[in-house]
Amino acid sequence: MQTHKKFYSTNQVLEVCPFSKSTLHRMIEDGRWPRPIKIGSRSYWLEDEVSAAMQAFADARG
Repeated sequence: MQTHKKFYSTNQVLEVCPFSKSTLHRMIEDGRWPRPIKIGSRSYWLEDEVSAAMQAFADARG
């Protein structure tokens, strides 16, 4: 059985995450946020990866 993954566009990531577009790009370069999947000229993130990244920030607060 094949499962379908949900993709988030950049704007959708920014709707659910509390930071700006420039901060998102900086965190990608720093390795603190997963790299996007490029489809054509657009960038997408898997919903699971966004959730995992946000959970990692929550876990890091101690």
